[in-house]
Amino acid sequence: MKDTFLTKTLLFMALIFSGDLAADDDDLEYKVKAGYLYNFTKFITWPETNSPTFNLCILGDDPFGATIDPIEKKSAFSRSIRILRLDEAVFLSGPDLTSNCHILYVSNTNNQKMVFEKIRANPHKDGILVVGETEAFVAEGGMIGFVNRDSKIKLQINLDSAKQAGIKISAKLLEVAELIKEESHD
Repeated sequence: MKDTFLTKTLLFMALIFSGDLAADDDDLEYKVKAGYLYNFTKFITWPETNSPTFNLCILGDDPFGATIDPIEKKSAFSRSIRILRLDEAVFLSGPDLTSNCHILYVSNTNNQKMVFEKIRANPHKDGILVVGETEAFVAEGGMIGFVNRDSKIKLQINLDSAKQAGIKISAKLLEVAELIKEESHD
């Protein structure tokens, strides 16, 4: 019964959120992405934490604006969801700011390579789902990437990267995504 509900929810999410996007309709695009970010909590398992809230962090320029704020009225894993906005320059030059993040959304950035290096060096990186939106995001080290294909938002997933962080992704979510291998960072 629960499996049927999850399947129906995932199919509904895929149909609704992969709908055609007008090239100039950023608001709709980010509503779709915000919906995905929230729904990841239903199809992904994180390692246990003592955090009183489930934290969705946005690193860099916030492309969502107020569109994502209603997520804070919802909960995940019996904890309220909190949205934290992290300054990219402070993140790159300062101490670790992601240790309280469950989902780290990396907005489009010119410093993506440096962001990934800082995340890889983070001793608290386990349990952080790293999500982004550039075409090469997943191949460069991200776990889930949003890509626009034929005016539809599609998912790319780097399963190896997620497993290394102790994150388990449901087969139901994997069914609607393109699996990508990470490029070597040598």
